[in-house]
Amino acid sequence: MAKRVMVVGGSGNISTAVTALLIERDYEVSVFCRGQNFIKPHSEARIVKGDRKDREGFIKTMRGGKYDYAIDMIGFTADDAQDDFAAFPDVERLVFTSSGAGYGELLSRELPIKEDFVLGEVRWSYGIHKRAAENFLMEKFLSQGYPVTIIRPTVTYGRQKAVVRQIGTDNVWIDRIRKGKPIVTGNPYLLRNFLYADDAAYAYAGALEHPVCAGQAYNMVGLKPYDWGIYHRTMMQVVGREVEMVEIPLNTLLAMQNDEFKVGEMITENFQFNGFYSGEKIARDIPEFRERTPLAEGLAKTVAFLDKHGFIPNSDEHPYEDEMIRRQKGV
Repeated sequence: MAKRVMVVGGSGNISTAVTALLIERDYEVSVFCRGQNFIKPHSEARIVKGDRKDREGFIKTMRGGKYDYAIDMIGFTADDAQDDFAAFPDVERLVFTSSGAGYGELLSRELPIKEDFVLGEVRWSYGIHKRAAENFLMEKFLSQGYPVTIIRPTVTYGRQKAVVRQIGTDNVWIDRIRKGKPIVTGNPYLLRNFLYADDAAYAYAGALEHPVCAGQAYNMVGLKPYDWGIYHRTMMQVVGREVEMVEIPLNTLLAMQNDEFKVGEMITENFQFNGFYSGEKIARDIPEFRERTPLAEGLAKTVAFLDKHGFIPNSDEHPYEDEMIRRQKGV
C-alpha cells in the first residue's frame, strides 16, 4: 500500500516540485491549501482546502487523514509548530520548513555556516519566528522522540511572483537589463547559496526516507556558493545583454527609500552579510540531493515562468532606480 503524505501548503514554489517528485515515487499525496494560489496543485494530488489560521479546523482535518508522513511548507511560528505536533501525532516523519534566517546575525561568523554553529542574535522577525518553531519541535524530539526533520532553505528560486535580487525582490531589474539600463547592487563580492526549486524536492523526499534524518536540521543548499556579482551577471547572460552594475552602500540605500523602493529586513539583517551555508551535512545524509540545475539554466526557467505569467513589469514605468543611480554617481 502506498504511503500517505500530507503537504501543508503544497502549491508553492518549492512544494510544487516536492509534490510532483513524491507522486513520481508512488506516494499517495494530499495537499492542504486555500486554493487561491496562482500555481495550481498537481493534478494527481488530493486537494484538501482549508485555512491554516483556523487552528482547530486544521488539527481536526489533519488528524482525520491518518497520514504516514507530513511536510509543512508554510509553518512560521511556534504556534504553527505546536499545531503540527497536535495535528500529526503518529506520523513516521514530520518535515518542517524553517530558514537560514534562524542563524541570526552573520557578521564575522565562520564560513561556511554549519548546522551546529552557536546561534547569533536574531533581529529579523522572520528568523525569530522560524527559530522558535524549530526549538519547539526539536524539544519534542529530545523529550519524546517525535520524528521531526528541519529543512533550512536560503535562496530557493523558481516559481515565484518575484525573483530575488541583492537589494530586494522585484522584477523591474530584469526589464532594465533587457533594455540596456544599469542596475543597482550592494557589495557584489558577498557570497550566497542559490538553489533552483526543483532540486529542493530531493531533500524533502530524502528526509522522509532516510532514518538518520530524524531529529536533524539541514541547510538545504548546494555545495557551491556564488557571489552576488556572478548571480547578476548570470541573469544578464540569460537575458542576453550586459549592463553596468552600480554598487550603492546599505546606508545610502536606506537614505534613498521612497514609495516604490523599500529596504526590508531581509536586506538589513541578512543580505548585507556573507551568506555561504555549508551543504556538507545534507550531502552526507541525503546523497540523492544535490544541485542538479546550474544557475544559468535555473534563472532561464525562472524568467520564462515570469514572462508566461506577466510578472515582469515595464521598467520605464518605474524610474526610481535611474534616480538612485544618478544620485550615487553624483556623490
